[in-house]
Amino acid sequence: MISRFFKNKFPVFFKKTLPILMLAVSIGLTGCTANTTSTSSAAASSTETTVSTTATGEVLEAVTSGDEDADATYNVSESTLVKLNGTSITVTGSGATASDSVLTISKEGTYIISGTLKSGQIIVDAAKEEKVHIVLNGVTLTSNSGPGIFIKTTEKAIITLAKDTVNTITDSKTYPLAEGEDEPDAAIFSKEDVSINGSGTLNVIGNYANGIRSKDTLLIMDGTINITSTTHGVNGKDAVGVFGGTLTITSGEDAVHSSTQVLVNAGTLNIAAADDGIHADSVLTIDGGTINITKSYEGLESANVIINNGDINVTASDDGLNAAGGADGSGLDGKTAAENPSTDSNYFIQINGGTVVVSADGDGIDANGSIYVTGGTVLVNGPTNNGNGPLDYDKVCEVTGGTLAIAGSSGMAQAPSTTSTQNSILVYYTEAQSANTLVSLVDSTGKSIVSFAPSKTYQSILISSPSITKDKTYSLINGGESSVALNNNYATGGTLTGGTCLTKITISDVVTKISDTGEAVTGGMGGGPGQGGGKGERPTGTPPTGTPPSDTPQTN
Repeated sequence: MISRFFKNKFPVFFKKTLPILMLAVSIGLTGCTANTTSTSSAAASSTETTVSTTATGEVLEAVTSGDEDADATYNVSESTLVKLNGTSITVTGSGATASDSVLTISKEGTYIISGTLKSGQIIVDAAKEEKVHIVLNGVTLTSNSGPGIFIKTTEKAIITLAKDTVNTITDSKTYPLAEGEDEPDAAIFSKEDVSINGSGTLNVIGNYANGIRSKDTLLIMDGTINITSTTHGVNGKDAVGVFGGTLTITSGEDAVHSSTQVLVNAGTLNIAAADDGIHADSVLTIDGGTINITKSYEGLESANVIINNGDINVTASDDGLNAAGGADGSGLDGKTAAENPSTDSNYFIQINGGTVVVSADGDGIDANGSIYVTGGTVLVNGPTNNGNGPLDYDKVCEVTGGTLAIAGSSGMAQAPSTTSTQNSILVYYTEAQSANTLVSLVDSTGKSIVSFAPSKTYQSILISSPSITKDKTYSLINGGESSVALNNNYATGGTLTGGTCLTKITISDVVTKISDTGEAVTGGMGGGPGQGGGKGERPTGTPPTGTPPSDTPQTN
């Protein structure tokens, strides 16, 4: 049971919008001349329906935190003081004992620890109903026989990083495990719930496997936490919740991982991962914060990915956002997309707000199920090869709000579903466009809707905005310069100077597909699940010329 000790604060609900309106569509095309003026576009509101189950039908509790999880205060006079003296330990107070270089905490209470331990360990082995508060007050601890901090038994452990202190926990490269055992396996390892708070700094070096791991729920409330690990950086079996602080993670598998769910509510995450940036088997929810993923195999991955707010920037060698699993075995429960068939699932990605910027070598946004966009700004750069698509889904992609500028190869490019209620335009180019070439959509008075300069070579672009309205005429302008400074190579508003008008589009369809020469495109390639390259490989290939084939999605 998740968060069974936590007060109901910062609740998270799992949301999914199911639009029911369907619009008849047709297009009108004429020639155009360049437009040179621009104003900002209007924002869209969204309607959401709450659901309480995951893709597999499992009911999950919200990831929550209580006052005690965030409370970094402590009373020195009422605490047990522990001094680490290199190769020995001095304990002043009750509830803890030292034997050689091992500190064992056996009673509920607050333990203020300082000093250096060259080859030792901190063990928490209290009663199941007792809580333990550990204050790291300038600790450098290196273990030569497993975790640096090993929380065996307690109701909950709260670790406070004392103000203006730097603390470093390092585990051993090999663990003295009995045959058949595979844990503990982290520099800070807990079998119970763990919360980390305080304004100090924590450096974690996971030489053996994980950096910080909890077999229950792991909450990050505050602090500057720097993690280097050979496998997962942060790993919580039941849940990982990030409610604040700054995490910088360099990991050899996932940076943030949970076998159930992950919530990012606030804070900053700087991630460089050999595998997924953030992975949850059931639900990944982002309610806020800043996420910078500079390296990953897949950036954000879960059965259900829900983005309500936040500033997210993802670089991935395969899919940027993925629901269900990738081309390798790093997907849900270690399965590939082919082993998680979308026909038997309810996998989805939903974007309700925030800013999402993706640079992907595989699919930009890939759901082996459905995609729902109700708000926010979504910018996709890539892929450049035609074995992947900038937008890839199996069931539906319903856009009812938000702004999308999704650019990449054309061979498997998909447009949103016609069950969407917001208008979209998908443009196929007869020739590949150079990276950083500005493309703009402006209305008949010259007002800018979207200006986007994809950071990779592209041969298709999808634009959707609440400012694109039926029976209005828009011009597609290639090149030129916007008077508004680009942010993430994107802008609305300002004045467009120069550029070449490719075509004029009159909107009478909820989904309009055209070539850059103004010809209607009746097809467009559908994307199948998990069509990424091998792990760590950068796809290659030259986009083809001409009109793409029909809209039939591929199957595994």
